Amino acid sequence: MPETTEIGRGTEHTVEQKYVAFCDILGFSNSVVTEFDQTLSLYISLAQYITTWEYSDQVNVTMYSDSILITSSELPPLLGAVQLLWFYCLQNNFMLRGGIAFGKYWEDRRDTHLLMVSDALINAVKLEKMVGVPAVVISDDIVIPENYWFERFQNGPYASSLLHFRDRNIVNPFNPAWGTSAAMRARLLMEKSPTHSNKYLWFLALYDALKAGNILIPEATYQSFIDRGILAFVPSESQPETRQSNK
Repeated sequence: MPETTEIGRGTEHTVEQKYVAFCDILGFSNSVVTEFDQTLSLYISLAQYITTWEYSDQVNVTMYSDSILITSSELPPLLGAVQLLWFYCLQNNFMLRGGIAFGKYWEDRRDTHLLMVSDALINAVKLEKMVGVPAVVISDDIVIPENYWFERFQNGPYASSLLHFRDRNIVNPFNPAWGTSAAMRARLLMEKSPTHSNKYLWFLALYDALKAGNILIPEATYQSFIDRGILAFVPSESQPETRQSNK
């Protein structure tokens, strides 16, 4: 719930609790320098694409150069927006790196000016700077409900909005219609920029884990599903089956 805070001289400001995603489009700055007109065209296309998002009435998006800020009062539309951003970037041979945090958020829009103060933004930026791979990472202090992880078993890993890979909770950059093609783009980008091969190899390892049917949820959550009988192993298969719970 928003809270009203009095800040100096009797002026009241509404401070909200929001999820904040801070994302950096990798390779964008270099493209601006080397291919300005083409990159500007893609950027304008991205701005138009954002207005078509099904989540456009639930998220606010601010773009400045290669940095994109997405805010929302709820986690699902924020994750969905980041997934759509991933889709657009991969289609155009870019990748994302970012962080998602939750906390206090205040803004004041005055004509063409945007004023903003947020501890969530500060933490999201810090997280983005710590991420050394193309991934949008969720802060460890964000409590993720079990149903987000159960989605992986209901609809398959490609349809899940979140993945847990190498000790990180990340936004799934893939979707049911865009898996193999995304991996192909990563390989092409690695050939083009071999000095950044480690980053692309990380992304390809994530794809291989997804394609192989790895669990890709936190071990403790997975074990809890097993212990409570929500999931059970099928002897002839390497993957667990989903049981309908009567609880």
